[in-house]
Amino acid sequence: MESADRFEFKFVLSREQRQGLFAALGDRLEPDAHGSVEGAYPIVSLYYDTADRRCYWEAWRRAPSRRKLRVRIYGTPDGAIPPTSFVEIKHKLDGRGAKRRVQTTQQNALAIAAGGGALERFSGVELRTVEEVHHLVREEAFRPACLISYQRRAYALAVTALGEEAGPEPLRITFDEGVGARFRDFQPEPADSRCDFALLNPGQCLMEMKGSRAVPFAFVRLLAGLGIQSGSFSKYRSAVERLLRTQPLSQSPTHPTAAPQPPPPCQTLRTIPC
Repeated sequence: MESADRFEFKFVLSREQRQGLFAALGDRLEPDAHGSVEGAYPIVSLYYDTADRRCYWEAWRRAPSRRKLRVRIYGTPDGAIPPTSFVEIKHKLDGRGAKRRVQTTQQNALAIAAGGGALERFSGVELRTVEEVHHLVREEAFRPACLISYQRRAYALAVTALGEEAGPEPLRITFDEGVGARFRDFQPEPADSRCDFALLNPGQCLMEMKGSRAVPFAFVRLLAGLGIQSGSFSKYRSAVERLLRTQPLSQSPTHPTAAPQPPPPCQTLRTIPC
């Protein structure tokens, strides 16, 4: 499955800003049916990278074209939210993003991301996605690098609720809380919260806004009124930078050699949000 060309904006909100946004939007936010009654569900993501952290450095220098590989696990151990897993490639090109992914069991998702897996049920676009994953693993040496977990609340906001003309799909707005990371024990579990450090300050959450059309002006005005500004925030990049503040990469379990130095500036460097 592939999600086509989409925009994505990220905002780090304080508790007060989040409360103000919910108060302003009220029941115009429709909770995600795949989560709890409030649209909440846990997410565990296992990110892959090369030994010299190529994905990190490409994001650091804002390379115009870059790919990110991860295994994403949804669900709760008690089955209240049914478990499901995806192998995903996020491809960013000139500031726009596409996501290619295949849905399978957790065991098979991890096997595919290791260069193997059972592929009989896949065909067409899904099989091409698996082949792309296998190329990153077999030819470019992508390996498990970091596990990140958090609690997400997801909503749909129809632009008609803001008094604007209907589009092909509503805005998708998510709020991630309790974002934590670890660089060890790459055997994830559903709702796995065994993290070594937090990526946000107490009371903060990460809001993401995704869609295929321009952001409605009424929504932009609402955000401005609450002092909410878009910024660059990558969970994986933030986790690596947090690790660098506590220990050199040479001490990381997946990096036995000397810490890599930043690559030279890309000749096609552009101001693109991560």
